[in-house]
Amino acid sequence: MQFTELTLEEFNDYTGKHFSHFTQTEQNYKLKTDSGIETYLVGVKDGDAVKAACLVTLTPVMKVFKYAYTNRGPVLDYSDETVFTTFFDGLTKFLKPKKVMYLRADPYEVINKRNHEGEVIKSMENDYIFDNFKALGYDHDGFKNGFDPIVQVRWHSVLDLAGKDKKTAFDEMDTLRKRNIKKAEKHGLHIKYLDIDNIEIFRKFMKDTSEMKSFYDRDDSFYIDRKRYFKDQVMIPMVYVDLEDYNESIAQDKKKMEKSIEKAERALERDPDNEKNQNKIKNLSEQLENIDAKLTEGKALLETHGKELPLSSAYFIVTPHEVTYLSGGTDNDFRHFAGSYLIQWTMIQYALEQGIDQYNFYGISGDFTENAEDYGVIQFKKGFNAVVNEYIGDFIKPVNGPAYKIYNGLNKLRNK
Repeated sequence: MQFTELTLEEFNDYTGKHFSHFTQTEQNYKLKTDSGIETYLVGVKDGDAVKAACLVTLTPVMKVFKYAYTNRGPVLDYSDETVFTTFFDGLTKFLKPKKVMYLRADPYEVINKRNHEGEVIKSMENDYIFDNFKALGYDHDGFKNGFDPIVQVRWHSVLDLAGKDKKTAFDEMDTLRKRNIKKAEKHGLHIKYLDIDNIEIFRKFMKDTSEMKSFYDRDDSFYIDRKRYFKDQVMIPMVYVDLEDYNESIAQDKKKMEKSIEKAERALERDPDNEKNQNKIKNLSEQLENIDAKLTEGKALLETHGKELPLSSAYFIVTPHEVTYLSGGTDNDFRHFAGSYLIQWTMIQYALEQGIDQYNFYGISGDFTENAEDYGVIQFKKGFNAVVNEYIGDFIKPVNGPAYKIYNGLNKLRNK
């Protein structure tokens, strides 16, 4: 068994068959190398059999040195200590002559599954990974919460679709998710998919949403480059409302409500003192007022915006292992149309059709209190029956000890 560089075919075959993050793909390798980033495909082989694979990138540090990063890798069986040790010992030796100062590894390994209140519902019982890293001279970078523009988020909200069909996945959602999806499907909402030539529609939704909610968004090139390299594996659904269909649907609701009121009024005529019928008429009349307001709004929007009104868009990366919801934005003025719910349900159904077992709503802060910066987002994802994957975090190893010590000292001075 030996550490070695892998061919692109070997790397692609192994990561395609073993659960891995979208950063550990052939498409990401080509994106990195074409961008001029020093990138290597390395792993462990036992004879001709690949036992570990990893895309590793090198980035300049202090002009002279480099920092190595494993990009949510390596992909290997972490319970196999021989493979683990062979890989990380070999990686250190491989990086040393390349003037690497230190290595950051962030395995795509879950240590706990939690609910969206933060309670552990299942421990993966893999604490041995910490011991194995420590034995090889790695320091754990801490159990971090929150979002960082450089370090990968340590918490994901994920939906397990293994063994489920559309009915089961839908039935397991909470009442609000089901109601909004049905409303969106009934009232003229449709999905179309954006490409490079109209990706600016998605970007406008994202810019408006990030400004309104004050969160960090990636730049245009991040999304455009990944669409260019991942091609059909990047899906950018945009939901829009057909306002003619919408107005017709609301008009039908109005007719039904008027008939219900007429029926209740006839019942009240037969029994004028029946308090139940009096309350029923009052409630139905209030609902009719809401319907009239929707119809008025729909007619005004049709006149202003034309037949199709874009509501929301999102960005997904698909691999054989998971469908990942990377980001999304909604026009705040039209949130009441519930377009984002239809996007999620459409993509969940896509995952089921493709036989992909994990639907990844992606990053959350790890703060489960009502004061969390992303509390609303957490509740949104929770409602689809998702659980929380808590990942193991990052491990750092100095490859050039003296240089790394100086580098850390300079960083501390800067922070002061």
